Amino acid sequence: MNPAQIEAVFSGQRRDAKAVLLRLLLSCAAPIYAGGSILNRLRYDLKLSPAHRTNVPVISIGNITTGGTGKTPFAAFIVKSLQAQGKQPGIASRGYKSLDNHSSALTENNATGNDEKLVLDQSCPGTPHLQNRNRVEAARQLVTEHACDCVILDDGFQHRRLHRDLDIVLIDAVNPFGYGHLLPRGLLREPLSSLARADLLVITRTEQVSAEDILQIQNQLTRYSNNTPVVEIAFEPTGLIDQHGNQSPIANQPKKPLMFCGIGNPIGFSRLLEGLNYEVTPNQNFFVFPDHHHYTQSEVNQLCDSARQAGTTQLLTTHKDIVKLTDKLPPEITCQAICIEAVIKNGNKVLDQKLADIF
Repeated sequence: MNPAQIEAVFSGQRRDAKAVLLRLLLSCAAPIYAGGSILNRLRYDLKLSPAHRTNVPVISIGNITTGGTGKTPFAAFIVKSLQAQGKQPGIASRGYKSLDNHSSALTENNATGNDEKLVLDQSCPGTPHLQNRNRVEAARQLVTEHACDCVILDDGFQHRRLHRDLDIVLIDAVNPFGYGHLLPRGLLREPLSSLARADLLVITRTEQVSAEDILQIQNQLTRYSNNTPVVEIAFEPTGLIDQHGNQSPIANQPKKPLMFCGIGNPIGFSRLLEGLNYEVTPNQNFFVFPDHHHYTQSEVNQLCDSARQAGTTQLLTTHKDIVKLTDKLPPEITCQAICIEAVIKNGNKVLDQKLADIF
């Protein structure tokens, strides 16, 4: 199913027999996931499993839903903010298809599916970023081997084995509460009551919804988060980058490209494209692949053929996708990605104070 079809089924908009049956089956499976999630939380709530500490501040950036909430551009924003204050941050992440506990990092040759790392390497050059299932070990290595004085824990809200000094949870304004159901019936990784653990809530993609929508999200968050401070951010396009790493102004965006993505929130990307005055037509000029998709040469060839049939030699995608296409495109095809950055719209002083408090 494409994202629009998934949203129609999960949200309840589709009421045909197949959609009703699918929701029923997913609802039956949800308690199994919920049970495992409860047991995992109890391990740490009751201190049956220890949370390991480092001797430097740890900032966790996570979410309560699956899919893309904008962790990568927000992590880049935090890295640059800390560096501007003279700090030396490092990033610890599990990494998609990462290596085992004995590995400290992935090289580019082994980085299949590690799009976030490749994007952050380009966005924050020189910042140490270790990928390891054992993120306690990754944090230790960042401190002892890379002289980092603070650690950013990527996708860390559910990873409680590493103690954090600041727990930031991102809420996607486009789909803030995962259709109101736990996985697999909805997109929630934990019940909304878990938001009470957060030290700071960040509503992302505020540029794609109305002020009334944001107010409704804030009211819902207040019910579950014990009046946790809220920051609002937007993701603004800042330029383009091609498959060779060459950058150009956003004003030079292609006219009628073939557009595609393989990210957790393709609807958010389609809205970004529409904001840039593109007409987005799914399965005609806009193609969606699964999150963290590793493109085969055959799939890239098909995209190029579709572009030629549409009378263009230009492809347009996300930063996370283009880093995986470097050696797969023919010379006559140009592929560009839209670079975005996080911009604080409300709550800048709140965020600054939260960061200051942990040092």
